[in-house]
Amino acid sequence: MEKNMYQSVSMIKALILMLVISSSFSSCKKKKDENGPVYNMSYKEAILESRKELGAHLISSFTPGMSVCVTIDGEVIWSEGLGYANKELKAPVTRETKFRIGTSSQLFTAFLMAKMEEEGKIDLDESFYTYIPNFPQKDFDFSPRMLAAQAAGFPQAPANEELKLDKKLVTLKDYVSLYENDPQVYEPNTYFLKSNYSWALLGILAEDITETRFPELIKEMVLDTLGLTNTQVDNYLAIIPNRSTNYHRDYIARLVNAPQVNLRSMAPALGFLSTADDLNKASLQLLKPDYFNEQSIKLFSEPYELSTGQLLNSSFGWLVTYDNDGRKVIGQSGNTVGGASAIAIYPEEKLVITMCANLDDNYNELPALQIARHFIDILDPKEEPKDE
Repeated sequence: MEKNMYQSVSMIKALILMLVISSSFSSCKKKKDENGPVYNMSYKEAILESRKELGAHLISSFTPGMSVCVTIDGEVIWSEGLGYANKELKAPVTRETKFRIGTSSQLFTAFLMAKMEEEGKIDLDESFYTYIPNFPQKDFDFSPRMLAAQAAGFPQAPANEELKLDKKLVTLKDYVSLYENDPQVYEPNTYFLKSNYSWALLGILAEDITETRFPELIKEMVLDTLGLTNTQVDNYLAIIPNRSTNYHRDYIARLVNAPQVNLRSMAPALGFLSTADDLNKASLQLLKPDYFNEQSIKLFSEPYELSTGQLLNSSFGWLVTYDNDGRKVIGQSGNTVGGASAIAIYPEEKLVITMCANLDDNYNELPALQIARHFIDILDPKEEPKDE
């Protein structure tokens, strides 16, 4: 009898072990499914046409991998990884693959500054020297709003040179100190000139006001609040799960591994890793008040006006333009060593297209606007002219 009881106990233990193992496999499968593609079959034709276009882009541009996310009125219609996150290992891109997003990083810095203004921590139209009085005096005063509009008088240093120098830099303050004694090249608010340095100054401003390092501050005030779990400041020394390998073209256009760069000290301008899904979730904040109030949304979505009366095709950290049919488009286009990104927001149609890739390419921009057309044709079809 004792032997039978022992056998029964052993069988129960074996059964429990099998259930645990089975449960583990089920959990793994569920996680995999959650990270798999999302297709809304109501938009089957638009998705199929878009996939053809992205396939053609991967081939023609020699891009190893990319991801895309499309939402309509906040609902994910299509989200998918295409190609390889690592070509040598043939590791596929998934929806959680993190890419370098280049200057699209500026949207997170813009979000941070707008949120700080909502909370009364900063006045965007106040003098920069009100908050950092010991910054080297320039010929002209300038404000945080001018910095974000890239109209504060600061030049754009050659990007490749900045990145090479940045290997010796560790913190945001190191990068700001590098150019702090350089003069302004034009009177603020009279001209537009892209400037990574302007965004670095906004980052240092936020650090000084809150006494918190920029990566921790952006995580606390923006990323965690919005649930952007796959977005962070890049760090080439750290082990970062799901980070894509970065690719580049050499002088004869061959695909090669991108040179190693340290973007941490330039994080407010171009140092973030993200996914198409996270960029889409962030972009949705421009469609209606929730995380932001109406004033902040207007700050992002309305063109900036110079003192000359000229309206720019950009706002507070975003591009603002119109398509060929007069539809308003708010967007971003990011490019840096080993990565690229694109965002197209159609506020009236509540359509958001986001894309990321692991190849930097100034000649073959990611086709976000082309993809948008397939969905716009469904949401807002234009009548064909009648033959007379």
